[in-house]
Amino acid sequence: MSEQSNAGPPTPLTTVRRSAKRGVYDRAVIDAILDEGLVCHVAFVHEGKPCLIPTAYARNGGWLYLHGAQKNRMLQAICGQAACVTVTLLDGLVLARSAFHHSVNYRSVVLYGEGEEVRDASEKMRAMERLVEHIVPGRWAEARQPTDDELNATLIVRISTDECSAKVRTGPPIDDEEDLSLGVWAGVLPMDRTWGEPLPDDLLPPAIPAPPYVANYSRPKG
Repeated sequence: MSEQSNAGPPTPLTTVRRSAKRGVYDRAVIDAILDEGLVCHVAFVHEGKPCLIPTAYARNGGWLYLHGAQKNRMLQAICGQAACVTVTLLDGLVLARSAFHHSVNYRSVVLYGEGEEVRDASEKMRAMERLVEHIVPGRWAEARQPTDDELNATLIVRISTDECSAKVRTGPPIDDEEDLSLGVWAGVLPMDRTWGEPLPDDLLPPAIPAPPYVANYSRPKG
């Protein structure tokens, strides 16, 4: 897969205006958020109406890859058309002394671009590998590879990550000074994403254990 250049300076679309100090334009921060997330939301216009669809994704270099059936409405709609993609990671609940100042700690990315259908068979296969490896690193080498028919039935669309920015909130609540003396607990309830014990398929022979990449599964921490 070809690499894209790093994101340039913020554009009118990617400039964070509300709480501008939380805007982040550093490529390493943006990539870390994209690499930790599992689900993105894709906003597009279909038949004159706004649509927003959640879907799995994967990043490779400066491209974000989406996949689905050949007749997938969302993917067809964004090929050659503008789309907005968001990824959000919730890190904690921020409880202030006043209801007005309650918030959340989060890391998010907003990306703008046009979808491009991936037609080259070798790039489609590599994109499929990246999609699987993004979700469960180590799985591609063990799972059966897609057949030609399966690959032909799959529509893969890529979007450049050149035009994007991040927004990040960290830290404690920001209360008004006059509320600091209230006898109300305030602070942050951190969110720690954990995974339970693997549940084997009912048809799986008992002699096949969960591989280490499943038994010890975790997401990269940005």
